[in-house]
Amino acid sequence: MSQIQQNITKMGEKAINILWLIGLVLFTPITGMFVNYDVFSWRSIVILSTWTIILLTPYVITGIRGLYIGAAVLIFIDGLVNLSHWLILKCAINASSIFVFLNTNWDEAIEFMTIKKEPILFLLIPYVAIFITSLIKIPRLTLQKRSIYIWAFLWLFCIVFITENIANGRFVRLAIPDAEKAMISFVKESTEFRNLKTRDLFNVETNMTTTDSTLVVVIIGESCNRNHMSLYGYERKTSPHLSSRDDIMVFDNVISANSNTLRSVMNFLTENNMERARPIDSCLHIFDILHSSPYKSYWISNQSPIGLWDNGVTNLAKNADVVTYVNLTANSSMENTMIASYDERIFKPFHTAIADTQKNKVVFLHLMGNHTNYAKRYPASYAQFSSENRNSDKRTRVIDSYDNSILYNDFIVDSFLSILNKYSSEHPSIKTSAIYFSDHGENVFDEGDWAGHDYSNKIPHSNVEIPFILWFSPSNFGGNTYKDINKSTRLHTPYMIDDIFHTIIDLTYIRTPCFDSSRSIINPHFNVSRPRLLEDGYIYEN
Repeated sequence: MSQIQQNITKMGEKAINILWLIGLVLFTPITGMFVNYDVFSWRSIVILSTWTIILLTPYVITGIRGLYIGAAVLIFIDGLVNLSHWLILKCAINASSIFVFLNTNWDEAIEFMTIKKEPILFLLIPYVAIFITSLIKIPRLTLQKRSIYIWAFLWLFCIVFITENIANGRFVRLAIPDAEKAMISFVKESTEFRNLKTRDLFNVETNMTTTDSTLVVVIIGESCNRNHMSLYGYERKTSPHLSSRDDIMVFDNVISANSNTLRSVMNFLTENNMERARPIDSCLHIFDILHSSPYKSYWISNQSPIGLWDNGVTNLAKNADVVTYVNLTANSSMENTMIASYDERIFKPFHTAIADTQKNKVVFLHLMGNHTNYAKRYPASYAQFSSENRNSDKRTRVIDSYDNSILYNDFIVDSFLSILNKYSSEHPSIKTSAIYFSDHGENVFDEGDWAGHDYSNKIPHSNVEIPFILWFSPSNFGGNTYKDINKSTRLHTPYMIDDIFHTIIDLTYIRTPCFDSSRSIINPHFNVSRPRLLEDGYIYEN
């Protein structure tokens, strides 16, 4: 063999060895692209390439094979974690996934994998094979005269990419791989939740603008997409009770800023908003306000208080004067979602709360609502929607079960309002009001071929488009606070529930320096032109 042929052969072997490394880096994002293109982000490839170059730099400079092996192992572990998440949950890993994972026992994991088992999981095998091959066929990447310019260009690109993201304050969000970003967010949120658990109530300056007795009921739904409610025009009659009421104000342009319960609740029960976010343990929350005023507060929940996933909400809700959890059958938050605990269990403690003779009360009702598993959210008598074909596909079955959960939720919310209507007729002098909304929406094959509220780069509209309903007793609706509301236009006003904090304060007739009338949907001074920035960094547009 001639020298030229030998050189060509060596160059070919070197190129092939490099391709194994490139395959190791790109296998996960390319798989994610095919698994669920709707939530795939091309930026992830740029991010992975940048950090691969950085990890390989010590090997390139020194030529020590152990440094290459170390870099390859780190790349493999990062890819394996994210690849598994893509194959099972059809999206990139995030902080919420870590909360769930750390709160899942072995039996739950087996049950979950039984539900999620699919042939696509066999893609883990070629990924492991590529990793092993990349360790056997180590590419020669040492600096040589012909390659130094290439490496100089690649290093310059890395420096510019990272510097630009740091300068614009988006390094964690847009410049590091998904697994590492999820871990950083998890650690940050866990620290804040632990601090919130030991935080004392703050004393706030408050005064009342009425001397009348007041009752405010805040009904917090879960994972309800208003586009699956006939109240909002859905073709199936999923909300017959609410649709028949003539005493509610139905708002049709309200969204959540967040796509998961934890962040949503942490925002709308505190003075935080998308324009001004602060550590959750250091900002004012609604119980600080109620504690500093002549109000008694209740928190009644059908969601489990157990587990890391619920810690933020649980640690905030513990500040209510009376805390009641009706769902204590689960050992963890994930197990909680797999057990049928219907929201009607809240009726009894709700009756007890409103019967309290305290002059001023705020009652929070935290529903299980339309949380996955959808089929666990309603009794068999509410299984009204089902395909005539018993062998219908998974998509049809999931939509049917979700719509059944919407139908049951309609009964639940309507029942609360009927209870309040009766209470109001028996106590006409008490200013009574109720507000119902969902913490976030749910994508049930509305945008893309999947169900859930996960996303990668940009939040689907169905994840944030939520129902929003107000009910007032006759004595309350005629009060000065609400008489200037133009019902015909206000019902279509753009609103985002990270400002619920201010709306609740307005409903209670409390005035305090932290109250901002421009952020309360029921206030004549409400700012209708506020840009609605979502947690994905994009502005929501109808």
